[in-house]
Amino acid sequence: MRRIAGRTIYTLIVLFVSSIAVFYAIRLSGGDAIAARLPASATVEQREAFRELIGLNDPIHEQYLNYIGGVLSGDLGKSLTNNADIFDMLLEHGLNSFILGATAFGLVFIIGVPLGMLAAVRRNSWVDSSVMTFAVGGMAIPNFWLALLAVWLFASTLGWLPSAGCCSPNQLILPAIVLAMEGIALTVRMTRSAMLENIEQDFVRTLRAGGLSEKRIVGKHVFRNALVPIISLAGLRIGQIIGYALVVEVIFGWPGLGQVLVNAVLRRDYPVAQFFSLVLITIVVLSNWLADVGYTVANPRLRKA
Repeated sequence: MRRIAGRTIYTLIVLFVSSIAVFYAIRLSGGDAIAARLPASATVEQREAFRELIGLNDPIHEQYLNYIGGVLSGDLGKSLTNNADIFDMLLEHGLNSFILGATAFGLVFIIGVPLGMLAAVRRNSWVDSSVMTFAVGGMAIPNFWLALLAVWLFASTLGWLPSAGCCSPNQLILPAIVLAMEGIALTVRMTRSAMLENIEQDFVRTLRAGGLSEKRIVGKHVFRNALVPIISLAGLRIGQIIGYALVVEVIFGWPGLGQVLVNAVLRRDYPVAQFFSLVLITIVVLSNWLADVGYTVANPRLRKA
């Protein structure tokens, strides 16, 4: 339990430091945030009055404290671009990102784990070679290039699926598969490696000598022991999906948090860019914390530490 407590403290420190880094990086990155709200014809006096109104003339450390205080009290602020409430944006676009991310995360394990088990059981066969070729290809092709290929083949050429939009099942298929592809490939390799490592252990030979069927040995005993490294990487898969979602949502026109964040950065919409950056960072950090906790629970030796 000391390990979990230590990781929890470390996670809180990372979140705190990340909030400072994100805030200062956005505020000091240059550009004029006033242009996101006021027209080009606005006078110098109007621009200065608006800067004073939204607190941009305060020292940056005071801006940070005021911003974090507002977020912790439930005041997320409003968009400079259209005065939309950020909480309403979070509900709307957060749901879209959750649907896409959860689907991609599910595909990673629904496809990756069985394929990895199949490759391990059929080791050195044509099945193993085919699965591993697929895994290598999934890791080698850049995410954005795979997205463009998918749009060209399945949307433009074959016309089977829409190239963009939200949020029907047909519109979800392409972005979810593209978003999950590298995670599937890594999960296949990890599952195969973990399965092979456990298949060669002494307890497997003992179970075979005891008369248990190969199907039961592999499906119950070997797979259960192979779950530990798979669980430990689950949090990394979440972080990977969130990182790639920025590209996938823009390419496929999926109105999620990633697309909102990219548009906010381009428009110098400080409140939106700051908040959604913190949201994505928080999800990544917490997913890694959950992976550490899951790994500790799954490994009896770590539970005693």
